[in-house]
Amino acid sequence: MKIAICDDELSSIQEIRSLLTHWAVRHDLSFTLYQYSNGDDLLLALKHTSMDLIILDIIMPLLNGLDTARELRSEGITVPLIFLTSSRDFALESYEVKALNYLLKPIDSRKLFSVLDDFLKNFESSAETFTAHTANGFCKIALNDVDYLEAQNKWVLVYLSDGKVQKLREQFSKCEGIFTPEKGFFKCHRSYIVNLSRIRQFTRTQITTAFSSSVPISRNSYAAFKDAYFAFMFDSGTNFTTLD
Repeated sequence: MKIAICDDELSSIQEIRSLLTHWAVRHDLSFTLYQYSNGDDLLLALKHTSMDLIILDIIMPLLNGLDTARELRSEGITVPLIFLTSSRDFALESYEVKALNYLLKPIDSRKLFSVLDDFLKNFESSAETFTAHTANGFCKIALNDVDYLEAQNKWVLVYLSDGKVQKLREQFSKCEGIFTPEKGFFKCHRSYIVNLSRIRQFTRTQITTAFSSSVPISRNSYAAFKDAYFAFMFDSGTNFTTLD
């Protein structure tokens, strides 16, 4: 599990780190923590690293937490957000970016743990895996970690959110039955299936994913793809960008 904390106060980051560690031990979890002191650094990091949860301070110099959240939502990043702030004034605005919760400082550990427990339930229910056959045996791939899939002769290349590529000995038709629109994927071309949550922008002929990869859209698939994408973005409360 990858968790990002963005707060301009080092003491707050240290406190949250301690609470997260305590919570993770209670649930027998392991996590990697990424620390950022401002919204610009967080947004830059998200261009290269996907997160499972972001804990975001609202009152920060330069780019505040709400503007940071609006920016990442506009880029198609649907990761759950927990806002932390010393002011009640931003509660209504937090709904604009579909925040998981809004907690006041000083942090109440019981409230934070309750919110984290709710997050964990959703995270575990959505963490579906696909056991795939590779040249070296079998491996498990989390669907949420997939950027897109490409059929290449008798192989299927799976491009992952960490930039790695997994080469599978699988029928592309089998992958179509697993990476479905109901799970947030769409077959945009006879040889490509794309994760809708990883799309940055698209034109009539091409999709740009979170890691700036280019995925083609077939002429016959464009209308259905656009409908599926807009429906997905509406359901997740995310803004979208087209270059059409």
